[in-house]
Amino acid sequence: MSLIKPFRGIRPEIKYAKQITSPNINYINKYNFNNKNNFLNVLNNPNISSANKMLRNLEKRKRIFQDKTENYYLYRITFNRKNMLGIVGKINLENYDDKKILGHEETFFDRIKKRKQQLIEFNKQISPIYTTYKSNKSSLFKLKKLYKNNPNYSFISRDKCKHELWVIDSKDYKLKVQKYLNKIKKIYICDGHHRIQAMLRSKRKISPMIVAFPDKQVNILDYNRVINSNLDLKKINKIILKYFSIKKRQSKPLKKNEINIYLNKSWFVIKPRKKINDLNVNILKKLILNKILTNKNKINYISGIKGEILLEKLVKSKKFNLAFKLYPTNISQVISYADKKKYMPQKSTWFHPKPLDGLILSKVIS
Repeated sequence: MSLIKPFRGIRPEIKYAKQITSPNINYINKYNFNNKNNFLNVLNNPNISSANKMLRNLEKRKRIFQDKTENYYLYRITFNRKNMLGIVGKINLENYDDKKILGHEETFFDRIKKRKQQLIEFNKQISPIYTTYKSNKSSLFKLKKLYKNNPNYSFISRDKCKHELWVIDSKDYKLKVQKYLNKIKKIYICDGHHRIQAMLRSKRKISPMIVAFPDKQVNILDYNRVINSNLDLKKINKIILKYFSIKKRQSKPLKKNEINIYLNKSWFVIKPRKKINDLNVNILKKLILNKILTNKNKINYISGIKGEILLEKLVKSKKFNLAFKLYPTNISQVISYADKKKYMPQKSTWFHPKPLDGLILSKVIS
């Protein structure tokens, strides 16, 4: 039996797909939030009731529709000439956090609350939860053979990635996908922990929609921090020097055991004085952030796609007084943490690229 099941997906009319779908807001610098046809406005509307009206209007005007049969959906994302080959289906929430479906990251209560409100109000999941599974050369070869036909959807989105979706509705094709999925015995949640927790806390029978990408194709960027500490820079420097060596940064790439810090309009490299076998995000949290931050709300998380120029800009604006650039967590560390039932700090991983919002949806409660 497969962990991933077919379902009746909700998707846009092909001619409207590019217009109404959207990448994560972090990929967009300027955007018209008055565009009621785009899913970015549904997810980011502070008024959930108003957002639900937008969603219902898309259905009423037949911009989106539900398939009549239970299907699988193939999802390919192309960036920098690399492909990510995903399969979209539904999972049983009862299998979460046991030996079959595992998470790896801590969550924020406020975000869970917001996602829960959206799920109940919309009765729809706007995009699949990003998951992965262990793969090898043989499984990747079999996976690639599934993508033989022309996709139903194909376009380049605002994240500068090509997004393609196949609707697998024929019996023979479904069986081929099913046969491949039967080999997957364990799924790891990559991006979507808040939505999973929202579903669990809703106390309703929900089957989450997920997209499963092989671990060999997963790409993770750094997830950086800017903070506003009440301590002056002399005290901060003293705390850092207790645990780290510090030197001015040269034009060398960041190494695994190093952290870049921006202060006084300059970048520095800090390195633990003693060898620490831990993730950069844990080292930063335990040895620096927990010691210089009294208010945990005075920290912002900046995706690696934004680049370090934004980190510098935020510090120069005086809204923050320090920025930290981290070495990216890798997928083997994610899987290792999940297998051990351990959890990384919030915002330890930025998975890039991500599935679009609005290209494939599912009903939360049928």
